[in-house]
Amino acid sequence: MRKHCIYLLFLLFVLVSYTSIAQDEPDQFETKIIEESPPRQKQYYLFSPRVSVTVPHPMGNQSFKKSFVGIYEVNAGLNVMIYKGLFVGGAFKNGLLKITENKIPDLNADMAINNAAIKIGSDFYVNSKNTMLLSAALSVGQNNTKYSSFKCKSLNQHPIIKGFKSSYFEPEVNLFFLTEANFGIGATLTYSVIKRNFDPYELCLDEWAQFGKDNSGPIRYISFGFGFYYGFSKKAYN
Repeated sequence: MRKHCIYLLFLLFVLVSYTSIAQDEPDQFETKIIEESPPRQKQYYLFSPRVSVTVPHPMGNQSFKKSFVGIYEVNAGLNVMIYKGLFVGGAFKNGLLKITENKIPDLNADMAINNAAIKIGSDFYVNSKNTMLLSAALSVGQNNTKYSSFKCKSLNQHPIIKGFKSSYFEPEVNLFFLTEANFGIGATLTYSVIKRNFDPYELCLDEWAQFGKDNSGPIRYISFGFGFYYGFSKKAYN
């Protein structure tokens, strides 16, 4: 999975580079000399609601990675700009991971994730035309995880837990292609770390599959998908 993360970051870099180069190349089919349009003025907005839809990919610990497949994550938040791209904000995330047949046969169970966080980050214009916005942020907050449809093979036994609450943190990178000065669509990459060990024995998973005794390390997963950016209440800076 580390290779996948490196690949995704490389893909974002290639998209930035390719778009910048493509915008500077002349049209080989154009017979008239046309002056290049001037770069769009950099615009900063006090408020910027953002929404992203991604798919989580479990990374650790090993028992968590062995058990679950990511289905979706939806993240919505509002950022308030402090100065020239520097922002603080809040976000809420809902996600779902499942145990599927190819992971653990004969067991269909869910792990629902709800996160609430505060974040700090910054937006950067990254090409000469000011039509691409790179956003990087760090979220820190509270995780609330619920388990459903987990069961023990023995009818008189039940899983030890039905869920948990824990702190979490999440670095995030977004690359938005601006169709308007205040609206963009692009790619989103996040890395979530929930500060709790995943223990399959608490959920009776050891009765359905084989697990090692070492389940150390927090729950971690990487998510990749697409996001939307919108800004309003324009700010002026000298």
